[in-house]
Amino acid sequence: MGGGPPAQGGAGERAGPGGRAGAAAAGEVMPPPRPAGGQWEELFVPGRLCLLGEHSDWAGGLRSRGGAAGGSGPAPGRCLVVGTPQGLFARARQGRPGRLEMASCASPGDRLDAPLDPAALAERARSGSFFAYVCGTAARICSDFDLGPAGGLELDLHRMTLPMKVGLSSSAAVCVLVARAFSRVFGLRLSRRGEMEYAYQGERLTPSLCGRMDQACAFGGRAISLRFDGDGPMEVRTLRVGAPLRLVLVGLRGSKDTVAILRALHAAYPSPACEEHRRLHGLLGAVNEALQARAEACIAAGDVEGLGAVLGEAQAEFDSRAGPLCPEQLGEAGSPKLHALLRRPELEGRVWGGKGVGSQGDGCAQLLCRGAEAQAELCRLLAADFDCLPMTIEASDDGGPLSPGGGPSPAGEGGGGGVGPGPGSGGAPE
Repeated sequence: MGGGPPAQGGAGERAGPGGRAGAAAAGEVMPPPRPAGGQWEELFVPGRLCLLGEHSDWAGGLRSRGGAAGGSGPAPGRCLVVGTPQGLFARARQGRPGRLEMASCASPGDRLDAPLDPAALAERARSGSFFAYVCGTAARICSDFDLGPAGGLELDLHRMTLPMKVGLSSSAAVCVLVARAFSRVFGLRLSRRGEMEYAYQGERLTPSLCGRMDQACAFGGRAISLRFDGDGPMEVRTLRVGAPLRLVLVGLRGSKDTVAILRALHAAYPSPACEEHRRLHGLLGAVNEALQARAEACIAAGDVEGLGAVLGEAQAEFDSRAGPLCPEQLGEAGSPKLHALLRRPELEGRVWGGKGVGSQGDGCAQLLCRGAEAQAELCRLLAADFDCLPMTIEASDDGGPLSPGGGPSPAGEGGGGGVGPGPGSGGAPE
């Protein structure tokens, strides 16, 4: 795990991998466990919207380090992301000794009851079952922290306003939720980056081929620029937002296979074997780098119209360069609902631009609206055919790099503000 996720400084700190042995060597003692059935810790983790740069996280992560040029192979990756108002609401407390128990409103008939044993949890994670992401993250935590003989966790996911399987990182949010639950209940004091690292390593134990971008939901509602360069540390910067960005997230009521998309695109890496592969490398490298720079400049200057043009250009490049590698899921043929939406007459005069979300496909789209009135009108006009979630990224002057630790997670929240439901939404939609 590359030296381990950072933890917030202070008593009870854990540096990450090797934490059990390191703590024992230092004579450090875990905080006394709470009695089973004790006080609940309230938790919230948002989803994650990728404005731009999808797939460049895992591609940039394959870049090898070293040499005079500072690296070789695929180009570094860059993404613009923000947390969503929609998310996962849960509570956690000390559970029965040696057991991991979880109930989820997403699957009321199922309940997880598993031993807190890394090998057993990893096996469940590889199965791809409903609780695979939970087990994968718990396996990584249990490998690095000695929770003591009385250690057990009970987790209740009692409310979800985040849609599943539409490209808003619901699986990553679950993994971050599990890492945060262990951190709170057992006093592990994980920073946001620590939560992200354990969530990423846990998801990688499942059949998922995710990159590191998805777990940025741990940072909450800030607009964030991420850079990925091989196995080096991920660079994280908050963005200055010069004017509100009023979006409508559109659930397409279609179907997508994220694993199939990732498998098809991964086949072009790390070294291209044909012209189609080289075009994908160009998309996730130089083309993405140029689009990111333009988008960040537009966001900082409050040029919402310019940002809309960048989003439209990014979609056209993605269709042209990534679509041929997975024609069953991507491009005009593979994602007909997405492209039909982008041509809808209701968008005329109300939208500056739009594109697909997440791994793309017919899961979800993002539309950048021309104002609050256009945002509300669009939700009303599209409601019969789609699931519309208004979302506004508020203007902010707090741009700049984040510290390596990223700061501790505030109680009950996923991080700083900056994102809210759109006007008339009545809060996070159910």
